[in-house]
Amino acid sequence: MTVSPKILLPVLFLILIAPWGGGKAMSQDLELREICYLDYRTDFASLLEKNKDSLFPSYSTLGSVHFYRGLSFLEQSMFPEAIQDFRIARTDSAVSKTFCNFYIGVAFIRLNQYDSVLKICSEALSVPASRLKSPDFWLNALITQDYIFSGYLIGTNEVLNKRTDTALIEACLSFGIKDKEFLEAYINYGVWNFQNGRFNKTIDLYKHALDLDPHYDSTIILCMGYVYRLAGDPDQSMKAYILLNSKYPRFAEGYNNKGCLYSYLDKDKKAISTLTVAIRKNPALLDALCNRGLVYLKLKLYEQAFDDFTSAILVDSRFADAYYYRGFTRKAMGDLTGSIVDYSRAIDLKK
Repeated sequence: MTVSPKILLPVLFLILIAPWGGGKAMSQDLELREICYLDYRTDFASLLEKNKDSLFPSYSTLGSVHFYRGLSFLEQSMFPEAIQDFRIARTDSAVSKTFCNFYIGVAFIRLNQYDSVLKICSEALSVPASRLKSPDFWLNALITQDYIFSGYLIGTNEVLNKRTDTALIEACLSFGIKDKEFLEAYINYGVWNFQNGRFNKTIDLYKHALDLDPHYDSTIILCMGYVYRLAGDPDQSMKAYILLNSKYPRFAEGYNNKGCLYSYLDKDKKAISTLTVAIRKNPALLDALCNRGLVYLKLKLYEQAFDDFTSAILVDSRFADAYYYRGFTRKAMGDLTGSIVDYSRAIDLKK
C-alpha cells in the first residue's frame, strides 16, 4: 500500500554544536527528521465506502443523477459544480438530504469558504448559526447523522480557519465521534489532541481509527509510532514500527522512523543499519539520507556524513537543510571555505 501524504509535520532541526576547532565536534542529542502524516481530513472516501450500499442508485430520478454527478465533481475537485448538483439533488425525496448537505459542507471547506460552512449546517439542522457556535449547544445536541456531520464540519472548519475558540472546536470534534464508525471524525479529533499535546488521547483515537478502516492502516500505524515516542513510550513506538515493517516491508518511511527511534535510544549502529534499509527501499527519501548523515555526524564519521548530505543534494538541489548539515560536516573536517559555501547556499534557499 502506498501512502498519499497530506501535510508532513514540520521537520525537527539539528541541535548542534558549540563552535569547534581541530576537526572535533561537540554534539548534543540530535532531533531527527521523523515522518508523520497527522493532518485534518477534509475528504469523504471512507464515508462513501461505509455507505456504498445505501448510496447505490436504486432510483433513476433526475435528483439521483445530479447527486452522483456531484460526487464525481467532488472527487475531481470541481467544487462549485458539485455544490450546484447537491443543491438540486437534495430537493428530490429519492436522495439523502443529509449526505447532500454534508458534501456541500465538504466542498465549502475545500473552497475555503468558511462562513458558508456554518450556513449550510444551520440550514441542515434548522438551527440559527449563532447557537451552533455555542459550545454548550453541543453538550445536549441530538445524536443524529445530521448533527454529527454538522459537528464534524464546524469543528474542522474552525480549525482550518485558524479560529481560536478552542471550547467550540473541542465540543464539535468530540461530538463527531458519537458516530463510532465515522473514521474522519476520529482522525480529526486525534489531530486536534495531538496539536494540543494530549498524546495519549491521540493514541486512543487513532487506535479506534485503525480498527475502523485497514485501508488507512499504514499511515495510522506510522503516526502512532511517532506519537507513542512523544508520549514517552518507546517500547510501544518500536512495536508500532515493527508491525508496520512486517505488514508493509516496502514502506521506507517506517524504517526511517524506526531508525530515528534507535538513535534516540542511543543504539546508533542499529539506527544506521535501519536507515540504510530505508534508503535502499527508497533512495530518494531525503529524510532518511539526512537522518543517517546526522547519526554519522554524531559519531564523528564525517566522510560518511558528507556523502549522505551530498546524496540528498543530488536528489534535490534546493533542499536547504542538506546544505546546512553539510556545512557543519565540512567545518568539522576543517574545510572552512566549503562550510561557508554550504551555509550561504542554505541561507539563499531559506529566504
